[in-house]
Amino acid sequence: MDFTEIVVETDRGSFPALTAGTGPIVVCWHGFPDHPATFGPVAEHLVAAGRRVIAPYLRGHHPATADALRYADGISFAADAAAVARALDPAGVDMIGHDLGAGMVARVAAAWPETLRRGVTMAVPPPAVLRPLFADPAQSQRFFYIWLFQVHGLAETILGANRDLVDYLWATWSPGLDPGEHRERVHALYGDPALLANALRTYRSIFDTTLHDPELTPLAVKTEAPAQVPLLALHGADDGVIPASAYDDAAAGLAAGSRVEIVADAGHFLHLERPAEIARLALAWFAGGDNDRAPGR
Repeated sequence: MDFTEIVVETDRGSFPALTAGTGPIVVCWHGFPDHPATFGPVAEHLVAAGRRVIAPYLRGHHPATADALRYADGISFAADAAAVARALDPAGVDMIGHDLGAGMVARVAAAWPETLRRGVTMAVPPPAVLRPLFADPAQSQRFFYIWLFQVHGLAETILGANRDLVDYLWATWSPGLDPGEHRERVHALYGDPALLANALRTYRSIFDTTLHDPELTPLAVKTEAPAQVPLLALHGADDGVIPASAYDDAAAGLAAGSRVEIVADAGHFLHLERPAEIARLALAWFAGGDNDRAPGR
């Protein structure tokens, strides 16, 4: 996919982004360890269907925003997503979020539903369902990298010394996937020490409340409950970090009218493994019309 880099100016700062196509906007938010260009294969199908794709870099994941990551908690990233949506279309935009980006879309649905027309999450359950997973011993083992990232100095050394950990995560999370050119993009992004440090801060914010924006705390609490906006939750059947069984109780964390789709022959990076299927499911969901929103929204 031939992307053009743009900058989206918002009331929360400037966000570099990749874009392609014309038409109604779909904003795509990446996760870790990843790069917005990974949405390229899906974007080809969305653009062919008459949509404009905008894939921003997470705050702190581009040289232009390397010094802009004061707070790294989930609600702060979601506030960025809402700000980008407002800047692009005050009436709201369609969003797709993968991994960390999935949490952003789910939190936007709970805290700023007026900015979201229709939302799709991939590879990570909604916050209300994700938190209980931390109590599961087997899942704690799969989350080993989260615990590693809490160790200052060691995490920076292991991630910065070579590419092995990132390659291991990709290979474990999406068994059999050859990332091709995407591998080099991801390595280049996290090869920048400032961007690598910011990526670690996003995981340290899980436990370090000094990385939480106190002004957003009330909204953060709200987003731990099921959102009032229906979402399409997609997950790879072969995901090696969060198994598809994590969605067995997903209804408890999703609004009425939401749908869960377990995508066969796909792991964590399902948008690279099954781009045509992901685009088909997303476009059908977007065609469903505006979200049902609470009165006054």
